[in-house]
Amino acid sequence: MHSLLTAPRCALLLFGYRGGEAVDLEGLEQLLLRLSRMACDLPQLAETDLNPVVVRPDGAVALDVRLRILPRHAHDPYPRRLRAARRWRT
Repeated sequence: MHSLLTAPRCALLLFGYRGGEAVDLEGLEQLLLRLSRMACDLPQLAETDLNPVVVRPDGAVALDVRLRILPRHAHDPYPRRLRAARRWRT
């Protein structure tokens, strides 16, 4: 996960570019890992929007979060199979 955050050209901003303070990369990684875990644990999660995400030296926080959840359908443990129609001879 660390390499995904540090690879883009804009990653210089995370390390204290032009005298700025370096941000909490571990906090940002934790936020993204928890979002990933939520997506795995909730199959009905269709869409997530975190905008903006503020990352500072003391942590990372999503200020506005929107989730779109699909309705959960009852799972039928017994799948039904279609049978071929038979013609009865009389």
